[in-house]
Formats: sequence, structure tokens, C-alpha cells
Amino acid sequence: MSRPTISRRVKLALATGTALLLAWALPTSAWPAAGDVQVVLGQPGEDSILLAPRLVVNNPQDGHCYTVLQLFPNAPEGNYFRSVANYTIRPVSVYENSTCTGTPYGGSAMSYAIGVTGAPLHSFRVG
Repeated sequence: MSRPTISRRVKLALATGTALLLAWALPTSAWPAAGDVQVVLGQPGEDSILLAPRLVVNNPQDGHCYTVLQLFPNAPEGNYFRSVANYTIRPVSVYENSTCTGTPYGGSAMSYAIGVTGAPLHSFRVG
């Protein structure tokens, strides 16, 4: 076999491998974020965080907007997330509205092992 033929086959194999790697890697943004987000339910007029209902969202879906009513469907009107803590490998944005729109609380997304408390938060989004 001649050198040009071998070179052509190696280039074709590398191009095919690269294309397969890209096809596998690109959709990963829609996969769950490894880790969890921990939330504590807040209720107007209640200051105790120790007795408030807590929830751990394991491997939350990237890009999904999680709201108080989704995670605590039986919560009375006016309840909010008293605290949100990020333990995922992706940034988490927390919002005061229930639509995950606008500027995140604090101006930017939270990185790993960061939490926010003390404001009436109504939604969060991973990624």
C-alpha cells in the first residue's frame, strides 16, 4: 500500500472519530446535572428555617425551571424558597419570580457549594 493511501485512510478515520465524538458530546447539555439542589420552603411570617420542609432535587435537569409549586405542590399560596443551595457540577440561577426570567438573584448564577437565603425566591434553573 502506498503512503498516500495510508495517509488518506488515517485522515478519514480521524475525521470519522471526531464527528462521532462531537455527535455524542453536543446533546449533553440537556442531560441532568450531576449532584443536587437543596431547597427549604419558606412561609410568610415564619422565621424558623429549622422546622421548614426541605427537599433535595437529585440530578436536576439542565435548563428546566423549578418552581415552589412544582416542588411543593401542597404549599399554601405565598410560600417561597427560603433557601436554595447548589451541589451540582453546573451553575444554578435563582429568581424572585416563578418563571426563571430576568436577572438572577444576586446578579449571577451560584457555583458549586454556594447557597442563597434571606429573600423570597420562587424559582431556579440549572445551567
